[in-house]
Amino acid sequence: MDTPKTLAERKKDIQFLMKYAVPEDQVEAAYALLEKYDADIIALNLLHSFYIHLPEGTDDSVNGLRLLTRRQGVFLICVSTGRGFHYLYVVNNEAAHIIGTLAEGIIDRELLDFFGYADNKEVLALTKEPEKLQVYEPYAADSNLCPSCHAAVGEFHTLGCPVEICPWCRGQLTYCNCRFTRLDIESMDKVAQIEKLRELLEEVGRIVFKKEHSPGYPTMDEE
Repeated sequence: MDTPKTLAERKKDIQFLMKYAVPEDQVEAAYALLEKYDADIIALNLLHSFYIHLPEGTDDSVNGLRLLTRRQGVFLICVSTGRGFHYLYVVNNEAAHIIGTLAEGIIDRELLDFFGYADNKEVLALTKEPEKLQVYEPYAADSNLCPSCHAAVGEFHTLGCPVEICPWCRGQLTYCNCRFTRLDIESMDKVAQIEKLRELLEEVGRIVFKKEHSPGYPTMDEE
């Protein structure tokens, strides 16, 4: 199934999948949760991943999302289900992937390092009581997250995010021509070019996300 281009399309796909996945006695709670998060691409990507690949291969539903941590627009979320299971998912604005059960924690060293955990023991200690984890709140336009890549204030955008500011001209990095002139190319379609751009940005100093960078953020004249 192709990745939808809009929130509405993603929600529609989830609703279709739920018809065949959600047990009758869980329908009301499952659809209420979908409505709660229907404007949040992170949650919608997660729900889509869950329902298209049911972890246990049997009918179930999501009845709770809890946030462990997030970094650089990547979220670590605990999914609780109607059958009493708990799973860990890693999610961004493009896709969601299951890590495993909450009881297993995280054994991948790269993931542990990325999220700043010393080891899996730390993860298991933090998640031994899932009901006490912070509820994942749906995205709000006035939040401290980038509306496109979901980087937090003070973090770097995902490279390619249309909200990122160009450090050379102070325009939008994906719309100005600086990336082409700096690399002396006419198009950017190779991984090596993207990595070279990343190096140049880091050398000159990438601009971290600030709330006022968000499209539609009020200026002094508008306040």
